Amino acid sequence: MATRLRCEFLDQIRQEIVSTFQEARKIRRSKDLSFSEDAELTRGEHKKIDELVRHLLAGHDGEPCPAGDRPIVSGAKRAEFIHNNSAA
Repeated sequence: MATRLRCEFLDQIRQEIVSTFQEARKIRRSKDLSFSEDAELTRGEHKKIDELVRHLLAGHDGEPCPAGDRPIVSGAKRAEFIHNNSAA
């Protein structure tokens, strides 16, 4: 079984996302929010999700993060694909 790669920045983003969602949930449950207050909370959640996706897609000098749950592109698969298509 292959060793999982670790990415400290990915772990940090995930922890920030969890705390952002928990904080928003706590605020939503503690008081009745106006539409603008709820939109502001949602905007913060979306910014964190966007940051996570951006890092997974191109967070390592324009390359996908290798520590993601499902790496988007791996060198071995890309090489295999190119080799198989050039032989056809």
